[in-house]
Amino acid sequence: MFTIHGWSFDKSVWRNTEFEKFHHFELPGHGESPFKETDLEKLAFEMGEVVSGGTVVGWSIGATVALLLAFYFPAKIERLVLFSPTPSFCKVSQNPIVCKNFLRKLRRDYERTVKWFRKECRFDGDVPLPEKEKAITLLESFMKLDISDILPKINVPVSIYVGQKDKITTLQGAFQVFRYLPKATLKVYPGKEHYIFGGI
Repeated sequence: MFTIHGWSFDKSVWRNTEFEKFHHFELPGHGESPFKETDLEKLAFEMGEVVSGGTVVGWSIGATVALLLAFYFPAKIERLVLFSPTPSFCKVSQNPIVCKNFLRKLRRDYERTVKWFRKECRFDGDVPLPEKEKAITLLESFMKLDISDILPKINVPVSIYVGQKDKITTLQGAFQVFRYLPKATLKVYPGKEHYIFGGI
């Protein structure tokens, strides 16, 4: 059983959740990650080499990687648990102009922009900043990727959870993933935002 956290965070987001004792994968440049690939599809293959099977839990960008793992390694993945997924961050969840402006701000003032983003997620914990270049390259890959076409081909059971007030990947993103997946359930948490874990 494995978890994959969201962008700019690390494995500490799973603390005090039912997934705390899972094996935690950290994104390249985040935490103590051993992974090198910052292209999400290549990263899924890199992670897939060490996934031994069972349930994969993903949040936000981590949900996208989890879906790619289920698509590329169907024999290894039995179930997905997805928090705040989207099939295409900059087509479904956000306007492309918003994405471009965010990347511009990251390059100009990285620390301040990451901290602003975490507040927008409604996260108030203390997580070390990820490595700048890897984090930005990873986010660029997320922003370019559209996995809509592969979702109908994922045949494992998928549980989807989303905050009703999620401004990052949005309700629309979660609904679109739910609509395309053949074996999915969806639960919306009233009043919750992108950082959905506290109190659920």
